[in-house]
Amino acid sequence: MRDLVVAITAASYSGNKGAAAMLQSSISQLQERYGERLNVHLMSVYPGEDKKQVPYDFVKIIPAKPEQLVFFAFPMAILHRMFRWCGPVRKLLEKNKIIKAYRNTDLVIDEAGISFVDSRGFVMNTYAFICAAVPLLVGTPVVKYSQAMGTFHNPWNRFLAKRILPKLKLICARGQGTYDNLKEIGITENVTLCADGAFTMKDDQAWQEKVRERCENDSFFQKDVVGLSISSVVLKKCTKMGIDYQKIMADFIGYLNQKGYGVLMIANAARIHSEKPRNNDLMIGDAIFGSLSDQTKVRWYHEEMDAEEIREYISRCKYLVASRFHAMIGALEKKVPVLLIGWSHKYQEVLDMFELGQYAADFSNLNMDSLKESFEKFEQDEDIIRKKLEKNHLQVMESSRRNIQYIGEVIDEILKQPCRTPKLLDYNNPEYYVGEYIALRKGYAKDQRIRDYAASGGMVTALLCNMLKHGDIDGAWVTRTDFVNDELTYKTYIATTEQEIREASSSVYMSIPLLKHIDLLEQFPGKAAVVMTPCMMHGLERILEKRPELKEKVVLKLGLYCSGGHDPRATTLSMEKAGISPKGAKRLYYRRGHWRGMSSVLYHTGEEKTFSYTKLVCAYKNAYFFEKASCMGCHDHFAGSADISFGDIWLKEMKKVSIKHTSCVIRNQKALDYFNQSVADGVLEASHISGKDMVRSQKRALVFKYRCADTSGKRKWNHKLAYFLAEKNRKFSMERPKKLEKIPSWFIYYYMCFIRVLLSF
Repeated sequence: MRDLVVAITAASYSGNKGAAAMLQSSISQLQERYGERLNVHLMSVYPGEDKKQVPYDFVKIIPAKPEQLVFFAFPMAILHRMFRWCGPVRKLLEKNKIIKAYRNTDLVIDEAGISFVDSRGFVMNTYAFICAAVPLLVGTPVVKYSQAMGTFHNPWNRFLAKRILPKLKLICARGQGTYDNLKEIGITENVTLCADGAFTMKDDQAWQEKVRERCENDSFFQKDVVGLSISSVVLKKCTKMGIDYQKIMADFIGYLNQKGYGVLMIANAARIHSEKPRNNDLMIGDAIFGSLSDQTKVRWYHEEMDAEEIREYISRCKYLVASRFHAMIGALEKKVPVLLIGWSHKYQEVLDMFELGQYAADFSNLNMDSLKESFEKFEQDEDIIRKKLEKNHLQVMESSRRNIQYIGEVIDEILKQPCRTPKLLDYNNPEYYVGEYIALRKGYAKDQRIRDYAASGGMVTALLCNMLKHGDIDGAWVTRTDFVNDELTYKTYIATTEQEIREASSSVYMSIPLLKHIDLLEQFPGKAAVVMTPCMMHGLERILEKRPELKEKVVLKLGLYCSGGHDPRATTLSMEKAGISPKGAKRLYYRRGHWRGMSSVLYHTGEEKTFSYTKLVCAYKNAYFFEKASCMGCHDHFAGSADISFGDIWLKEMKKVSIKHTSCVIRNQKALDYFNQSVADGVLEASHISGKDMVRSQKRALVFKYRCADTSGKRKWNHKLAYFLAEKNRKFSMERPKKLEKIPSWFIYYYMCFIRVLLSF
């Protein structure tokens, strides 16, 4: 089954923690439903901050600041729509990161908490329109996560809403008020009623423990505490009406203190390194706290808390008085009675789900007398409120979960369709190339000394060393290059120490008949891991099936991606062309360093000589000189018989990464457990890689194996030519090696590049 790519817009981890709560809720539920297939593009207005705060490795942050979206992506999306028939123009427009992200997305989830509301004015309603219009223009469907909309009395807002909302796949109305507003303008067919998505954000055990510890160590929390969620949005609206929000809140805190309550001030929107008030309650919080005559009865943490942390603090309050919508959601989810000071029907319609709509006060009537009166009535009704919270809690939570249930039904229909753009390879079905797997990862060894001698990220060496350290294995069957009588050969052995495992790091690009040495495994008295190429692993698997006593010894089978085995002459000819003598040589490293790296020969004297891997070894290898005949039609690139397979990541975007990575295919739970143990021990740094990117990372090798070498079907001319040249080269190198030696290495390199170009389209 192919990957699922979901883009989420109008939400972020930084700033508004209500948006963060919706993100956490939606992503965790989508992950439960789609597992390793899920990839998320977060279209972030705060990309720098979100990159630091994002908790999932399968979430990619795409910079989508309002000015980038409005002034660049929107006009480009219109052009993309106009010129959808013209491939070159489309490709040029898709250089824009936002357009490119949406084109590579299956579905966009708009998680704006509120949109298309008359009171939000021309700018914000236009922006809401553009957020939905850009993906629609490039052909990507959009759904709206539960949110408030309407009223639609303003002509411009009404026009925008009627123009865009019917084109959406699904609209989740957050309450009856929103549902009625949409019905009033004739939008009903794609609308369903769902409670706010943040209700179903999961608790976080780490934050529970941190908050518990802080509260237990502070006697302040041993008495009744009222949470006070302050808001820069309500401050701005009050200021326009001449209402002194700051003074009223400070006076209200004093009033609560006189009644014997401690007050916990909460910033449900915070940007710790910003002085701007948008999505940031820290400044008004500082101002209120600074104006208090007795700060000992108040707690104010000038911090940017996670959404889960804020909810834990709310759960420790007796009541919450809230000016932030999602602080209210947190209280309702935790069954904490809440009194609202709001500015939209969005508060009322959610409270109505709990039969508590009468406890929402409009900011326009805010004054100290009315606030005291409302709170005293609120206190008197505590028992009634708690009963209603208990009565309605379950059905509201179920309504919230229906957001992802309904969105999942839309996604399932989309996943039945193939990717819309024809590709050289079938990215709809990575298992076709990779084989069955339960997880795909990319990463590297944390120990730089391992990486220094590795062909890529050193993950195989680091994993084996950690398994040996834990006693999971007593040894590892490994292989490295060697020189005997000044001739290049190999050494294979079962390494029983970390040093011996490290000595076998780096790939070996020559064909080695490892199964001739099966006696190593037969005679080894302990448990072993084995490292092999696909063909050797297939042979080993057949042996193990016939010999249960050997099968019991093999704890883990580690495979290596392989595009073909080569005669040692591909390497010795490269050394000869580089003027590197094998006399006195001790060890050859095929590749060390970043990206393709350099080849190096170590001598017994301690001397080291380097030469170009790309211009020599890689040139002969990738032009198919000296390749084994059986490798020309082999499809097992990813070592399907292994428990876990490793290889390079040949993606342009990875070339910019300072540390070279390895990718791996994890095929069973046993391998995943060993891998995760190494990550937990700090031995490996690892993150998610999509099935599509896994296939992309080996694109040319797979094109050769599945397109060029497949002579049974119709092939493109360039693939026919590539295979014809590869086969000619293979035969020529085996039959007339002396003539090949006379061909200049620069010619071989550019000839190889030509073949690689043929594999690229």
